[in-house]
Amino acid sequence: MGGHVRVGEEDEVLGNIRRLPQDIWWIVVYIDDNGDLKYRYFLSSAKANLKSLKEFLEDLKERNTKMLIFAVWHGMRRTDAFLMNLDKLLHALKEGEK
Repeated sequence: MGGHVRVGEEDEVLGNIRRLPQDIWWIVVYIDDNGDLKYRYFLSSAKANLKSLKEFLEDLKERNTKMLIFAVWHGMRRTDAFLMNLDKLLHALKEGEK
């Protein structure tokens, strides 16, 4: 099984978060306050995980933390990692709460 890292294609993920919650999970790679490289993952796009993801990203953004966010979409034939735009993702997560 192969896959790709996809850049600039976050709209594909954002349009399918609610439709395929079990197939899309998240990993956030960031630099903590001590300068150490850390990561945190969210194992699915279930509603509770998306709420936790949003709160975590808002906290990192408030502290001006450097980060990379990946949506990992596990499909039948391959798994792709989508590099996500922070502001687009936060907007989509806030819209999803309404």
